[in-house]
Amino acid sequence: MMYGDFAYFYDKLMYDLDYEKIYKFIREVLGKKSLEPKLILEMACGTGGLTEKLAKDYKLHAFDLSDDMLSVCENKIRSKNLKLFKQNMAGFSAPSTYDAIISVGDSLNYLTDERDFEAALKSTYAHLKEDGIFIFDLNSEYKFKNIPPVTVDEVDDVLYIWENIYDEEEKLNTYGVNFFRNIKDNDYKRFYEEHLERAYDLSLVKNLLEKIGFKDLEVYDDYEFKEAGEETSRYTLVARKFYK
Repeated sequence: MMYGDFAYFYDKLMYDLDYEKIYKFIREVLGKKSLEPKLILEMACGTGGLTEKLAKDYKLHAFDLSDDMLSVCENKIRSKNLKLFKQNMAGFSAPSTYDAIISVGDSLNYLTDERDFEAALKSTYAHLKEDGIFIFDLNSEYKFKNIPPVTVDEVDDVLYIWENIYDEEEKLNTYGVNFFRNIKDNDYKRFYEEHLERAYDLSLVKNLLEKIGFKDLEVYDDYEFKEAGEETSRYTLVARKFYK
């Protein structure tokens, strides 16, 4: 998914995504798994909200499909620990193998074709070292069904109107985002972006991971160490690679 103009307002509009909470969860998972990563890969890094935190403590490779997102990320983060590159999640090819691979912010929901989704999981497995950890999240169908149809908010100089339409039969959620930037003295410029996400049944995801070879699958509720339930909005999944 290419974000275009949205990349330049992403951080302001995603202020409710708690990267500090996500980072602490990741650190705790790695500690519990007795893993001290020498190299981590972040998939679909976006503008680098989590990337910035990871790069302070780890050597990190990170990719995104959007040139605009990568540009924002590169300008934001100046670290010798970080290498950025452009790549598609589906069947991605990265320059190394990794102790941990991470994908946050419902990035994998954007792979609306199940074959692409499975290809991303297979590529993740192929790029993990033995005993490597995969940490990722997914928006749940419960969330898509319960998102308000219209959300209006203003953050700094950006006013946005966020529309949500969920197709239960196709399990596809359409986000239509009108955002208005205050250029000068209440002179607003309008931008529009439309994005599509698929709701993946948790049992399907578990079966795919197990078929590919992942073990020790754990599912949590939104980066908290509590069991996911029927009203979980964001599944957080942790899986480990073992050679067959």
